[in-house]
Amino acid sequence: MSRMIRIFTVSLLVMALASASSAQTANQRMEGMKGIGFFNAAAPLGIRYWMNDGMAVDFGVGLDVDTKVANPGDPTTDDTLFGFAVDIGLPIVMSGQENMIVYFRPGATLRGTNVFENTGVAGAQQTVTDIAVDVGLAIGGEFFLTQFGWDNLSFSGQVGVNLEILSPGADNSETDVNFTTTNSNVSVFNSGQVGFRIYFN
Repeated sequence: MSRMIRIFTVSLLVMALASASSAQTANQRMEGMKGIGFFNAAAPLGIRYWMNDGMAVDFGVGLDVDTKVANPGDPTTDDTLFGFAVDIGLPIVMSGQENMIVYFRPGATLRGTNVFENTGVAGAQQTVTDIAVDVGLAIGGEFFLTQFGWDNLSFSGQVGVNLEILSPGADNSETDVNFTTTNSNVSVFNSGQVGFRIYFN
C-alpha cells in the first residue's frame, strides 16, 4: 500500500512540474500584443507594444490647452497657452513570471510648455515656449490580473534616475540641467495615480 502511495505521490509531482514548465510567463504571453492606457502624468495616453518576449517599445503623448489673461491690467487680453509631451521608452525584460514582468527601461520625454514673459511695457506679457528633455533609466514592474481571469489587464509602476535639460523660451535665459531620482505611479495613496494598460492583438 505504501508503495502505491509513493507511486501516486511521484506521479503528482511529475505532473505538477510538467504543468509548471509548460505555463507561459507574462512576457511570453504578451509577445506581439499592444497595450493602451495611462503611464505618466506628462504623457498620459500611451501604448506599449511587446515586439518579442524580451523587449517592448513605449510611446506616449500629452496635450494641454489653457486660456489665461496675458495682461493682468486688461482682462480682455486672453491668450491660449499650449503644452505638449512625447514620451518614448524601451522596456527590457529582467524577469518574467506568470503574473508579472520586471523590466529595465531607458526612455526619454520631450516637453514643450507655453508661459508668459513680462515685456517690460506697462505690465504686458508675451507668450514664450519652454522646452525640456528628460532622459531616464528606470526599473519597473508590470503586474497582470491573471488570477482574476483578466489576462490582458495590467498595472505598473517604476523608479529610476532622470537627467532633465530645460531650455527656457525667455530672452537671455540660460539652459538648466538637473539630475534627479524619479518615480512613476508607485504610490496610489499620495498621487492618486496608477499606471494601467489593456492589451489586445
